[in-house]
Amino acid sequence: MEEKAFYSDLKGTVELITFGSESLGLLKREQEYLGSVLFTTDLSTVSLPVPSKYAQENRIELYFLLPDYWSLEPSSSLFVWAAETLIEIKNYLKAGHWAITGHTFKMPTPPEGKFKEAGFDALLLMNPILVKESLAPIPCKDKVIHFKALCPIFKREKDVKEARGMEKFMERYLAKGNTEKLDEFRVSSVKTSLLFWR
Repeated sequence: MEEKAFYSDLKGTVELITFGSESLGLLKREQEYLGSVLFTTDLSTVSLPVPSKYAQENRIELYFLLPDYWSLEPSSSLFVWAAETLIEIKNYLKAGHWAITGHTFKMPTPPEGKFKEAGFDALLLMNPILVKESLAPIPCKDKVIHFKALCPIFKREKDVKEARGMEKFMERYLAKGNTEKLDEFRVSSVKTSLLFWR
């Protein structure tokens, strides 16, 4: 009997999309204004070598929350960028590396357009915010799979996160009404003066 896919119980319609030898899941949400979730499907097959105090984050899947105005066509340049970025970071982690909430990854160069012009500097690994209920942890045999968002942040935001820690940064980030959704129209949640405040 074939093992049931962990994502089969997610609310909404999940479509498997193939990129070369890789597969990603696309969760089309019932409320379209909330966007669609593009996620990895096999990162949780490996146990990431996280420190013991973060053992609950050793089985994860990565996702982007795509805005409703992005095309979901596999030929769309922004969709391809999101898919290739997920695959690249997933394979990096599967190669024996690890990351926990608050880790940042280099931001791959987006295609020409507003998203590139926004000037994001890094991708921050964070817990679900807007889709917290839809992507709740999934018990699966002897493990629990957690979804982790990749969220573009500005250099000032990255600097503050590194200087003051993830918790303090997220307090400010959320206070500005930000979520994990990709948003090329948002502005930095950090003012220049905050970089020098202690």
